[in-house]
Amino acid sequence: MIDVIDRARDVIDLLERNDVDALRARCSERLRDWSAAEWVRDAWMPRLNDFAGAERRIIRGWAVSDLVARFIIEGDRGQAFVTVRLDAEGMLEGLGVDADDRDGGFGVIIQCGADRCDELQTFYAKLVRAPLGFGEGGDSPAPRWPDPAYPQQMHLDILVPDLDAAEEVVLADGATKLQDRGGFRTYADPLGHPFCLYPDTSGEGDLYGRLGVLARVVIDCPDPAALASFYGGLLEMPRTMESSVDRVVIAREDGKLPMLGMQRVQDYLPPRWPDPRYPAQLHFDIKFDDRETAERRAIALGATLLPPQGGSCPVYADPAGHPFCLCMPGE
Repeated sequence: MIDVIDRARDVIDLLERNDVDALRARCSERLRDWSAAEWVRDAWMPRLNDFAGAERRIIRGWAVSDLVARFIIEGDRGQAFVTVRLDAEGMLEGLGVDADDRDGGFGVIIQCGADRCDELQTFYAKLVRAPLGFGEGGDSPAPRWPDPAYPQQMHLDILVPDLDAAEEVVLADGATKLQDRGGFRTYADPLGHPFCLYPDTSGEGDLYGRLGVLARVVIDCPDPAALASFYGGLLEMPRTMESSVDRVVIAREDGKLPMLGMQRVQDYLPPRWPDPRYPAQLHFDIKFDDRETAERRAIALGATLLPPQGGSCPVYADPAGHPFCLCMPGE
């Protein structure tokens, strides 16, 4: 029987020491071709620094299953939840770093070609504290807001303490200003994905050097109420913060950000995953410890299973056609 806690602690120790060679030797065959150095650079250190900060230590560890362990790591900024997945031989099969350990936590993946992902990651790393990933874009067309033939599909609403100061930074970093509505401003990132900046009256507090915090992920659709019912049921977001025929915003019971917004779009054009001519500009990676139960719930709520494309997580489409991945923590 594998001691999953001890094996997982060893993996965390190697990551903290940036011992790339030893870490690669602990990887499963599936992961061995990946660059362990990139895990440390892109996934491990940035997220731990953001959530927990420096002077980190493990304050609790427990087995989720025979092959999955989870740890709370605490530092001078707060806490991070780390999930380590092993295979049957005790080799590293997956790793996740999150702000909490609840089911239904999600990250947002922003489409970009391989040659532009570093640029986009750098842009958002300065802008917002949020679980963002980048990739899977290839040569697919980017949004051209407000052209309905090249839709945004989703966008981020970000709270900043000073709109003018934030605008100066994002424009210097390659953003383009699209509109100023008084109460908020809309920009396109360097690849064309729109995002909105709102004045921060939330009292969310410490941003750890970021300009803002993610308030809402807003999803384009033909029927906001129907899509709100879907995501409210899947992600256990029972609170309705806004409700009209054109816009619905939902939140978790504790009100913790980010919320989800659904907005009606005329002449809505959904993505047609995996057709690169109609790409998913943004999509969710949603995590559940019990993925099989989550899959049954998603189907019952109206999701559609999409054909596999070689990734580690199954892909579904929501009732408006937006793809999302259902993953277990650490995948």
